[in-house]
Amino acid sequence: MHKLNLLFLVFSLLAGISFTSCGGAKPVAKVEQEKEVIVPCDDQVSDKNFFRGQGIGQSKDLNTAREKARMNANQALATGISVVTKRVSERYVNDAGQSPADYAETFETLSREVVQQELSNVRVSCSKTMKTADGMYKVYMAVEAAKTEVFDAIDRKAQVNRKVETIYEREKFRKIFDSEMDKISK
Repeated sequence: MHKLNLLFLVFSLLAGISFTSCGGAKPVAKVEQEKEVIVPCDDQVSDKNFFRGQGIGQSKDLNTAREKARMNANQALATGISVVTKRVSERYVNDAGQSPADYAETFETLSREVVQQELSNVRVSCSKTMKTADGMYKVYMAVEAAKTEVFDAIDRKAQVNRKVETIYEREKFRKIFDSEMDKISK
């Protein structure tokens, strides 16, 4: 009797295992493929003629979303202008044979003033508004400032700055500025 119970138990276990494994083909977990995400206004990048910045803003209120996008785009634009003008200033001061420490700070101050001034003169080059599934507004925006306007503003400031005017040569500065802008395009 004991053997019969043991045999019955073994048979039951084997049957149970085979029934659970014979449940047919199990669905294979779907492997997600990579999917490209297209971001509106993402093609608006700085080139040899324009400084550009992109931003995204999101809010339940459309105007707030726009303001956030504009603020973020302006910040990106200001950073781009600052980086280029800093490189131009460093190269110019070094090429002029001056001690960088003497003039670098003055050129950086000029650059900051120009960035603040230019942010009031930027134009929106791209704006796309989306409404998300949860009712939020999402605004994608790109702003731009013309290279010539930025250069002209730096030029005007450099010509009236007493410390810089002693070493400032407009054409030499423009050549370096244009060279740095060309690097952005590549």
